[in-house]
Amino acid sequence: MAAAVPLSRFTSRVGGGSAFYVRLLMTTAELKNRSIRFSPELDVESMDELPGKDVVQDIARRLDGSGFIQDSHGWCFYLHADDGRKYLVELLYVSTEGDASSWVLTCSRCAGLRAWEWFGSQKPNLGREHQLLGRAIEVLISHHGYERDAA
Repeated sequence: MAAAVPLSRFTSRVGGGSAFYVRLLMTTAELKNRSIRFSPELDVESMDELPGKDVVQDIARRLDGSGFIQDSHGWCFYLHADDGRKYLVELLYVSTEGDASSWVLTCSRCAGLRAWEWFGSQKPNLGREHQLLGRAIEVLISHHGYERDAA
């Protein structure tokens, strides 16, 4: 499903928002929700307020997030991890098909790479991104009726 989502869905069309930061490392999860469906399909490009606001506010509250905002394609907030870095968590509505709506949850490091990571030959470590994404997924599943998309 992520391949079906236009790349523009992951970057802001307007200044600010999640595009303000260089997001070199990102991890994603595809999710679905059978209790949230939109018919007719939403035109998210023309909406003033995107779906998912209350859900993302709750995740941010439960995970001690800050800086809750809507960018041009989803709701997001920042988390500070134990490595001293800031991460962006964002929930993006993709579509409604059949009996469920499809969503993408992303987690990315905001500050980019440190000098020694830039010039090193090692593959970047996505450990913190996966850890924070996992915590957000737990909240979505246990409190908001989301499930991992098996497709």
